[in-house]
Amino acid sequence: MQPNESRPLPAPSATAVPVDPRREKRLHVAVPVKLFLDPSSTTPQLCCTYEISMVGARLVTVSGITKVGQDIWLQRHNKRARYRVIWIGQPDTAQAGQIGVEVLEPANIIWENELRIRIMQMK
Repeated sequence: MQPNESRPLPAPSATAVPVDPRREKRLHVAVPVKLFLDPSSTTPQLCCTYEISMVGARLVTVSGITKVGQDIWLQRHNKRARYRVIWIGQPDTAQAGQIGVEVLEPANIIWENELRIRIMQMK
């Protein structure tokens, strides 16, 4: 699912409150990260986020990302975690050149405390 697509919502009523279909709020922040296509690689690609959450991120795409379902590793400072590509922006759309990733190691959060606190305050 693309980041701006929404799931069908029930018909609105007089008391309906808009519902965000995402599981978590996202912090719109550009954070530099290192991306590894292989866990044993010592040569990362430098990359940047568009937004982050505790379970995923939207990134500027890099070479080597070829399909949804591909596993990659992101590193922020000295913390590295495994992520899975869950969508790739289609050409000629607002999301062209972007990828969405979801963490596969939920206990291994790479964002530093300041960013985690900012994400948690959004709830």
